[in-house]
Amino acid sequence: TASAGQDKLKPNIIKLISDEISLPLTHIINLIFEHNKVPDEFKFANITPIYKAGNSMEVQNYRPISVLPAFSKLMERLLHDIIYVFL
Repeated sequence: TASAGQDKLKPNIIKLISDEISLPLTHIINLIFEHNKVPDEFKFANITPIYKAGNSMEVQNYRPISVLPAFSKLMERLLHDIIYVFL
C-alpha cells in the first residue's frame, strides 16, 4: 500500500470515499486549474532517506523519497492526463 503524505491520507482511503468527495474535489481542482494557483498544502512532502549501498554512515549512500499529499498526487495525475491528450 502507498504511504500517507502530509495530509495523513492514504490513496486507498481516497478510493473508498471517492463517491462522496468527487463533486467537491472536482470543484477544488477546477479552481486550481482556473486560477493557476496550487494550495501550499499540496506542495509539502514527507522526505525519507532510503539507503542505497556502501557505508551506511555516509549521506551520499542514501537517496531521498518524497511522499506527497494524496490530493496532490491525484491533481498531478489529472494534469498529466490532460496534457497527454493535448499533445
